[in-house]
Amino acid sequence: MAKLATDAVAALALKPMKFFPHDSNASADIKCQRLIRRMGYEGYGRWWRLCEHLAASDGHTVPFSTAEDKLILGGILGFDHSNFEEVITIEETTAFVDCLFEIGLLNQAENGELYSKRMFENSLYFGRKRAGGRMGGRPRKNSDKEE
Repeated sequence: MAKLATDAVAALALKPMKFFPHDSNASADIKCQRLIRRMGYEGYGRWWRLCEHLAASDGHTVPFSTAEDKLILGGILGFDHSNFEEVITIEETTAFVDCLFEIGLLNQAENGELYSKRMFENSLYFGRKRAGGRMGGRPRKNSDKEE
């Protein structure tokens, strides 16, 4: 099988994913156990909602450097109680994200965007699949065809 071009895989990996692997025993992972202990099952649910959002986003990152970014993510994660409690939403969202940093479930790039190393691994897997699918039906190099 021909080796897939790294650039093609990387470009295809950045596209939104319609699904991603979710291990049936994810709650047994030590990082998830720490999250449940600190934030309860509500926090655990918010973590998986964030994973869904990352998977569906171009580049699998989420902006998180401005107050507006934090309000938007807070709304996605269900921290938006009302329009009058924006400060609380920002504080709750930031506390949640900080907990994910501490546990090691989430990372922040220098530009302020949030990302998950595991989600990038998942996206590379799907990028390789997409690149391989685009090569389907092409004749192999050095085939042993009789002419």
